Amino acid sequence: MPDARFYTAAGPLTLAAVAERAGARLHDPARGDECIATVAPLDQPDAGALSFCDHRRHLNALAHWPKASAVIVSAEVAERAETAAALIVAPMPTVSFARIARQLFPEPGPAAGIAVSAAVDPSADIDPTAVIGAQVSIGAGAKIGAGTVIRPGAVIGDGVVTGANCDIGANASIQCALLGQRVRILAGARIGEPGFGFVPTPAGVVKVPQLGIVEIGDDVEIGANSCIDRATLTRTVIGAGTMIDNLVHIAHNVQIGKGCIIVAQVGISGSTVLEDYVVLGGQVGIADHIHIGKGARVASRAALFRDAPAGAVLGGFPAVPVREWHRQSAFLLKVGQKKGSSE
Repeated sequence: MPDARFYTAAGPLTLAAVAERAGARLHDPARGDECIATVAPLDQPDAGALSFCDHRRHLNALAHWPKASAVIVSAEVAERAETAAALIVAPMPTVSFARIARQLFPEPGPAAGIAVSAAVDPSADIDPTAVIGAQVSIGAGAKIGAGTVIRPGAVIGDGVVTGANCDIGANASIQCALLGQRVRILAGARIGEPGFGFVPTPAGVVKVPQLGIVEIGDDVEIGANSCIDRATLTRTVIGAGTMIDNLVHIAHNVQIGKGCIIVAQVGISGSTVLEDYVVLGGQVGIADHIHIGKGARVASRAALFRDAPAGAVLGGFPAVPVREWHRQSAFLLKVGQKKGSSE
């Protein structure tokens, strides 16, 4: 359950309200006036708490939940469940649970205003409803949208624009970038630093000036300590709704579509294109100038050196269709076992 030292509950909700707000229905409508006040994992049953169960393999855990509690379940689970807890039936229990948990434990919003210790250029345009934290630096001509929160120690460079209701984490830095609305950048991320562009010559390495920008769409989240390089001459683009985990590096000129999911420690080389809804597992490496089609998925720790068509599912080093990768792995396992038995 959420630790009260760090998270404050917004108050109890009736089960009827939970069902309505979650886009679900009460399995037993007569229990609509009962209330829940917190959330809990399914394996830690607690009175007054809400959890979720989206697979019948968890039915045993569900059986231990007390009457004064509720669980969001799939229709399949609801048919088989034996529990005293109230059941709330939803098409996607995890999604419904996330909606309610967000309402029960909303992120606290600091009061609008500019901290005394912030360094704000006089030419910056800061909406009166924005929050500028301690030791924040905001450069000339920057524009900070309504309701945006910039947390302590963050650096907003000259000319940077944030849309409304963005959240810039502590000690993050943003240069040469345009942000849409509701963009969330977690602590320590670096947006808009120069791309890694150079030309080797007999006399030494010649650095290529990086004169482009980063453009981030609405509802994007960028994880802690991730780095997104600005383009050489045009734009590095992160499409609307894309989720980027911690410790990800996105190089210059990369174009990422909407709704992509990029897990921790991924590295995407320059000028690569990801169409909409691509999923990259943890520690995936992508070579430069690669094109990945819509909805493609790449398994963790794979290395992609060739274009991938829409809907492809790839894995391995180098990445190949996932079934081929599994055959390769099985073959190598058999060879290793035979070799071991002959020694």
